[in-house]
Amino acid sequence: MRIACSAGGFIVNDNKVLLVQITYGANKGYWMLPGGFVEEGESFEEAAIREVKEETGLYAIPTRLIGVRTGFKERPDELEHGIYFIFEMEVLSGELVADGSEISEVKYVPIPDVLAHPQVVGLTKEIVRSYQHASQSSGLSRTASEIQTNNKYAKYKVYSLME
Repeated sequence: MRIACSAGGFIVNDNKVLLVQITYGANKGYWMLPGGFVEEGESFEEAAIREVKEETGLYAIPTRLIGVRTGFKERPDELEHGIYFIFEMEVLSGELVADGSEISEVKYVPIPDVLAHPQVVGLTKEIVRSYQHASQSSGLSRTASEIQTNNKYAKYKVYSLME
């Protein structure tokens, strides 16, 4: 079995969600949150930062973990287990611009339009619905303290419920 790890960013500005329009694959022409695969040696957070920057031109940092998608996909030679972490992110700098290869367009879309648009993928709609109904303190935030471990993790980060 193959494990495919990916991460994405959820960015809201003035009650509008940042979406990208995909140029390839099964989601060609559809709108979704920016994101993509985790590269070797990269954390989920680092992947979300990189993917948002590559796809939208914006430098944003994760503030909390707000969703996880997991599922299995049949491949010709093996089963793939996909794990996708979605982080709420805060934009620090950059200018909104589509990458032009994987992404044809990037824009902020009002929340009601995201939920009503037939070409917004279901996962994005589910994250938006959850965001609407959750408190601003819901989700998992990265702990500030160092965690002691007997295992030799190169990068060890813990997310937990915060007050």
